[in-house]
Amino acid sequence: MARHRGMVKCLAYALVFLVSGCATSAPVVGRVPDDAKFVGSAACQLCHDRQYVSWRKSWHSKIVRPKTGSILREAVDKWAGDGTSPGPTIGNATGKAFALEDVQYVVGLRWKQLYLVPNDQTGNLQFMNMQFNRASNKWETYAQKNDWNTQCATCHTTGYRITAYDEQAGKTVKSEFAEMSVGCEACHGPGSAHVASKSKADIFNPADVDVMAQSKVCGYCHLRLENERWKTAQGNPRDDFPAPRLGETYRPGDDWTQWYPHEVIIPGVQAGDPFDKEYAGDLKDLFKTDEHAKATGVFEEAKHHQQYQGFIQSAHYKTGVISCITCHTPHAGSGKTQKVARETCGSCHDASYSMDKYMPNTGLTAGNLFVRSHTFNKAPRPGGQGAGSLGPPNYYGD
Repeated sequence: MARHRGMVKCLAYALVFLVSGCATSAPVVGRVPDDAKFVGSAACQLCHDRQYVSWRKSWHSKIVRPKTGSILREAVDKWAGDGTSPGPTIGNATGKAFALEDVQYVVGLRWKQLYLVPNDQTGNLQFMNMQFNRASNKWETYAQKNDWNTQCATCHTTGYRITAYDEQAGKTVKSEFAEMSVGCEACHGPGSAHVASKSKADIFNPADVDVMAQSKVCGYCHLRLENERWKTAQGNPRDDFPAPRLGETYRPGDDWTQWYPHEVIIPGVQAGDPFDKEYAGDLKDLFKTDEHAKATGVFEEAKHHQQYQGFIQSAHYKTGVISCITCHTPHAGSGKTQKVARETCGSCHDASYSMDKYMPNTGLTAGNLFVRSHTFNKAPRPGGQGAGSLGPPNYYGD
């Protein structure tokens, strides 16, 4: 009965939205002009200060940052070792020795942290050989031997594009991006035309498209795949998803599900690659496929950064009731406060529904540290320890 009341409430909200939409003029759905350029998030602050200030506090803005003021205090204190395992000592791609003072950037601030040092062979950044787990306060082996620029940067930056590629060797030679971390234009598109015109017609706003299209904007980065169209500087399949053509970048609103479908494997998104298929390599054991999963028909995430692949299995997504930004807002808006995801269940459901119950921590991100499932399984399994159980991070130099 409670579930029925919750669905009725959701449908009522949807009906009010549709009726109010009919009574007023339709929103302007912007399309970023083809010749628009990236201008950087600071340019957006001139007119959107509230949004900018709240975005600066978000994890999106901090996913990759210079070491100063961003490296975890515990990691610095235990750089030589945690009593069980040694700290980082080499760069994974080159095998050369590096020290703490060689670290240029850190990746991650809340669950775990990785460290980037120069690769003098390629001119890129490479990972060091250990990651720091905040839950255990221990070092763990990190075996990623591909340059960060050619394996992760599509989603760790804004406006990423490949500018030179060796087709014969199968290697990304050069790439560039407009801004480190996930800036305003990652979700709204390059902003030069909008800055000049101040017109909503010259910028993309996810709030102006349907809920499935909204989620697809988030899904571009919050998924796992194996990419054979573009390969890393080391010649290996990429885990990220650069635009199909050399020199081009993803623009919000692009239907990336149609990009080079025969050269990329996206489990659960492509018809020939179901959730419960046995995959190899980094895609192995991507989802929970045990008897519990088979009984419910829901395959919860078993690894991290694949929230989209979890969410598209949910009734929330399939019925078109909500999107990612129904519960998550990357920033506050004009006259609107930033949503707290934990508190949004009550918008449609009674108090028996909670994030902890229906979004267990199933996706392993580090040793005994998990991120939440987004399948909203009606028969959720128990979850593990997540970031919510960790205190606020402490940074060296704070």
